[in-house]
Amino acid sequence: MSGDMIQIRVIVPDEWREQRMEFTPDTSVGAIKERALPELLGSGEVDSSAYYVEYFEKEVLDESRTLADLGVPPGGVISLRPYDMDHPPPFEG
Repeated sequence: MSGDMIQIRVIVPDEWREQRMEFTPDTSVGAIKERALPELLGSGEVDSSAYYVEYFEKEVLDESRTLADLGVPPGGVISLRPYDMDHPPPFEG
């Protein structure tokens, strides 16, 4: 099963950007974020740590989780959102 590709929608709602992309179910959401942000934002250098991942409007705290772990079906939506004052990055201290 891990070799089969599934097509999902990856969106950056704050930038009104969306793209259909194909991944294997064993792809981590962190890897999706790394690949998708430069493509969606049209920039080669994007600080991916400035963005968090959402699935079903809930933050995915462990970005090593895979599409299969989350149960993302073909056509599912992964959102990439920038941290801001209402949603600050995790404290690392």
